[in-house]
Amino acid sequence: MKFKFSGIFLFALITLLLVENNLLAQSFFADGLSPEFHKGRREALRALLPENSAAVFFNNPVKNRSNDTDFTYRPNSDFYYFTGFREPNSALIIFKSPQTIEGKTVSEIIYIQPKDPTKEQWDGERLGVQGVKEKLGFEHVYLYSDFLKNPVIDLKQLKSVFSFDMGEIERNDYNNPLKAMVAALKSAHSTPTKPADMALNNLMEKLRVVKTPEEIDLLRKAVAISGYGHIEAFRSIEPGTTERGIQGAHEFVHKAMGAEYVGYGSIVGSGNNSTILHYVENHVINLQEGVVLMDIGAEYRGYSGDITRTAPVKGVFSPEEKAIYEIVLKALETGTKACVVGADYREVDAVARKVINDGLVALGIVKPGERHPYFPHGIGHHLGLDVHDRGAYGILEPGMILTVEPGIYIPEGSPVDPKWWKIGIRIEDNILITKEGNENLSEFVPRTIAEIEKLMKEEGLLQKTRLPNLNKK
Repeated sequence: MKFKFSGIFLFALITLLLVENNLLAQSFFADGLSPEFHKGRREALRALLPENSAAVFFNNPVKNRSNDTDFTYRPNSDFYYFTGFREPNSALIIFKSPQTIEGKTVSEIIYIQPKDPTKEQWDGERLGVQGVKEKLGFEHVYLYSDFLKNPVIDLKQLKSVFSFDMGEIERNDYNNPLKAMVAALKSAHSTPTKPADMALNNLMEKLRVVKTPEEIDLLRKAVAISGYGHIEAFRSIEPGTTERGIQGAHEFVHKAMGAEYVGYGSIVGSGNNSTILHYVENHVINLQEGVVLMDIGAEYRGYSGDITRTAPVKGVFSPEEKAIYEIVLKALETGTKACVVGADYREVDAVARKVINDGLVALGIVKPGERHPYFPHGIGHHLGLDVHDRGAYGILEPGMILTVEPGIYIPEGSPVDPKWWKIGIRIEDNILITKEGNENLSEFVPRTIAEIEKLMKEEGLLQKTRLPNLNKK
């Protein structure tokens, strides 16, 4: 039984979280990427483009959620990478060589939506032409209505125009300007879509796979916020809690520490749900036994952390859970050690997978050499503006940030002794490749059995709030 305090206010909870974890709150509320960063990235792409070409990027469409409400808008990651702009109905053209348009020599153009006081009263401030010039550092800023004029017609003079296929844009009045711009681009140049897609994708992978110091700083913060969410969730888990309540403990910490969103759908799977890789419903209430797999990361200034930890509902792992956990932990440690400059990411997968396979054989769950479904995914992925970030899975270089996330998942009904059923264990860390080896950005988050069981004895956020339990009949 966890000792419970009373009369704790939410403000005090936020202060407690920041003070007891020895954080400087102001360092987590700094601005994001600088205009100089975005300009440098545009110049880097320009250097990679072939002669007599241009690259065109569109920002994401607005997505409807229900009736007259929309999902919170998130810019396209590539568009944001080059601009820092967060408004819809916008486009960017980057020319390989300067072009003369309407008597002006330009190397890049950004198209945006106009200022509109009435709409801004409902939906928030728009930067407008002058705001984009002053705050984002663009010299040539046009309204989206100008996209149909000379700047697009001039694309016909270029040998190659690279752009990603936007696919079907949702029927939404907000998206009409975007649809018009996409249609205008298709009529302005005859470059086949798929080859242009593939070529641009290759260029973007080269650019985004190695992070700049400015990006690494933001990712450190995203991982730190994600990690403290896991720490608070460890404290909050006990019999009687709910999957969604545990999710809430994570996401409260994210918001309290300045993160805008989660980087992906939060995964909190208990019991057999822990064996479902992308389980996001988180609907089970009144947890009593088994493990809880938590794969949750915060998005900070566009960059996402991605940490997974697994905890026992009762605060102590059963012998079977402990046996599986130790195999996964060893695979994590082995895979992390292999993440060094010059290593092949596929080798990292191979050494971690061997630990999993050997461990399952030792427990009698599989036979030597047997192909099995209990570790069905790869060892990890690149991390950045997208949680599964751009980048090829080859030789590791300094500045790459990637995940190492081995796991074992044994669903109910598997052809093994039932004592192993409903055990899903995944442990995931975020690794920065350095010239000296690597740095585990999430190392501060408990991962050993002893550390987890000790932390779970402390009182957590869900106990401190003392909210009424509406699930009781």
